[in-house]
Amino acid sequence: MMIVDNIELKRIMTFYKDYITESKNPSVIFSAKTDYISVTVYKSLKVMFQGKDAKEEYDMWALMFGKDVVIDEIELPVIKNDYYLSSIGSDEVGTGDFFGPITVCAVYLSEGMVDFTKKLKIDDSKKIKDDTILELGKVITENYPYSLLTLHNELYNDLTDKGYNMNKIKAYMHNKAIINLTNKINLKPKVIVDEFANQKLYFGYLVDEDNVYKDITLKQKAESKFASVAMGSIVARYAFLKHMDKLSDEIDLELLKGASSSVDLLAARIIKSKGEPFLRKIAKLNFKTLEKARELAKE
Repeated sequence: MMIVDNIELKRIMTFYKDYITESKNPSVIFSAKTDYISVTVYKSLKVMFQGKDAKEEYDMWALMFGKDVVIDEIELPVIKNDYYLSSIGSDEVGTGDFFGPITVCAVYLSEGMVDFTKKLKIDDSKKIKDDTILELGKVITENYPYSLLTLHNELYNDLTDKGYNMNKIKAYMHNKAIINLTNKINLKPKVIVDEFANQKLYFGYLVDEDNVYKDITLKQKAESKFASVAMGSIVARYAFLKHMDKLSDEIDLELLKGASSSVDLLAARIIKSKGEPFLRKIAKLNFKTLEKARELAKE
């Protein structure tokens, strides 16, 4: 059983709108049933998932809404913790930022590039200042095979309006980046993805995809354990910063990173000066930041 708020409820109802069923229970305000799951929403805003995929469905929404979820143990190939392991590493940036796109990058570190990589002193992008990210990002994109994907805000908002959650979007982007890169290098080395969902959920998000790259390893905090993932993180951050600068120039206003009270105030300022529809081009509208900004804009 999950307790949701009105915004979360609207997203659940939108997601299952094609599977609505009738309920004679006066306490039920919404019910839906697919081949694998039934969903019941009560007036108390409690949501019940039933069926053979109930746990996976609950976990999907729990991850999306930031609620408690028990992550299963991952049964994947064991990769020794060799920081400079020859591999493809994939990571994403921008998923916690109200403004700006989501960027995902997969980078291939070959054995022949290990010595060169050691000289770069690669680290998790969250530990590196933006000026250094811009320098390293340029070096990596000029010397390593990579695949970079950018999901701009308007398309992101279109997808979330259709019921896509953040983890489904990330799974799709990682899968596409990995496939693009393996095709580019015509090799299938070890592939490591920074873990944002367990194995069952990750592949569940991709169930409707025709081409899914399955020989991957999901690792928590992989960007601090493998140089290839750290480089993917750096290039994703590099691209994100470039896009943020471009968006800021286009609207003649410096956009802020992350999600904070300062971001709330900036979003409110944009609503008052340019109108709320303008945010669709530069922000992720399913963030709670939007509700806060609306209230601030009224003051």
